[in-house]
Amino acid sequence: MKISILVDNFVDVPKLKAEHGLSILIEFEDENILFDCGQSDIVLGNAEIMGIDLNKITKIILSHGHYDHTGGLLSILKHLNKEIDVYAHPSIFSEKFSRCGDFHKAGADSISVISNISGTERVDRYIGIPEKRAIYEQVGARFLLISEPEEISRNIFFSGQISKIDEEISDDNLYTWANGIYTIDPLQDDISVFIKLQETLAVITGCAHSGILNILGRAIELNPGFKKIAIIGGLHFSKKDDLYIDNIISELKKYSIELFVPMHCTGVDSYVKLKNEFGCKCLAGAVGKVLKF
Repeated sequence: MKISILVDNFVDVPKLKAEHGLSILIEFEDENILFDCGQSDIVLGNAEIMGIDLNKITKIILSHGHYDHTGGLLSILKHLNKEIDVYAHPSIFSEKFSRCGDFHKAGADSISVISNISGTERVDRYIGIPEKRAIYEQVGARFLLISEPEEISRNIFFSGQISKIDEEISDDNLYTWANGIYTIDPLQDDISVFIKLQETLAVITGCAHSGILNILGRAIELNPGFKKIAIIGGLHFSKKDDLYIDNIISELKKYSIELFVPMHCTGVDSYVKLKNEFGCKCLAGAVGKVLKF
């Protein structure tokens, strides 16, 4: 298996570009799967500089419906100029917002004023998938919206919706808006990809909004018997406090983690903690990095 990081918050290779987002190309056996698309079209330029032919993509998987994982989808579909399967959770198109503070401090075009249950007004930023489903379908997307786990190719598993059992997850800054109701986003559309290698189970996350412990639990439930684990992707630690992160790391140390590549929303401070615990097994993710298994 070969993993190429096309979009991440950081870059350490000349001429490549970084942005707040994530996109990973997974090359495994006969598949070339694009996992997430970043937030803009820089994925196209980065791929070209890295010598990657995106026309060889066989599938696209969207980890969840936030703009920094779906914003580049339209550009990619236009570039491919063909029909292609796009796997995602059924809630991928739900309207998603992030609380961004006081009305008078806002002012961007993407700000919306929405009344909450108590009737008071709050100002929020739209952070969902940029276009309606039909727009993507017009340029070749064949959406396969799945909430249950599925083996989408030999030894490659779409996690389906993750149950939040081992790690309680709540983010009161993330909301959905539907049918006149404004509620905390349950983040049901957060999915991951599990890949069975010869001795290692690779777990690839977008933001791990479902909680990395819950995701690992699902991965092992679907693929029992693996003693080595590789974790690659965002962990959504950047806004968590030290106690939370320390507790999660204590639980992660119970697994035989062969490789840890934190990316995107993990946060610098959290990466340092992970590096201190996992040493040479922990590598910083960045645009241009290529991993071979």
